[in-house]
Amino acid sequence: MRLRTTAVALAGALALTLPAGAQAFADDGQAFNYVFLKDGERQLAQISEVTEGKCHKLEVTDGAVQEIANDTDMVALLFDNATCNGEPVVAAGPGEKAGDITAVAVAFERAEQAEQAEQAEQAEHGDGAVRPGSDADEQEDIFDRVFSAVG
Repeated sequence: MRLRTTAVALAGALALTLPAGAQAFADDGQAFNYVFLKDGERQLAQISEVTEGKCHKLEVTDGAVQEIANDTDMVALLFDNATCNGEPVVAAGPGEKAGDITAVAVAFERAEQAEQAEQAEQAEHGDGAVRPGSDADEQEDIFDRVFSAVG
């Protein structure tokens, strides 16, 4: 009888402490996974300390990345230089995958910031899009009015 009581008490104590200990080791599911070749063999690597704005060097030796999987809530910007300077060679959003990339480093930024930067770049380079309220938009309205009045 005493053995049974001890076993039940031990099982109860384990049930209370194991879940708390497991939570301490659980990660938040934020990881950037990539595959590269090393000595002709596929190697899987992961960056789990995803920090916004920090340049993370990839383990690749020749820059050839076979595949990436961005399992973070940020945009992964892959660069062909170890300092993450200049334009990224690939930008992968949250949950996106890509392959056959030449990159040696990755930096992360919030999706909102990446979207704002892309819009600013499009405006700077003049992507040819007609923006509401622009002169091109007014010209289209004038032509529509003239042709609708004629026909």
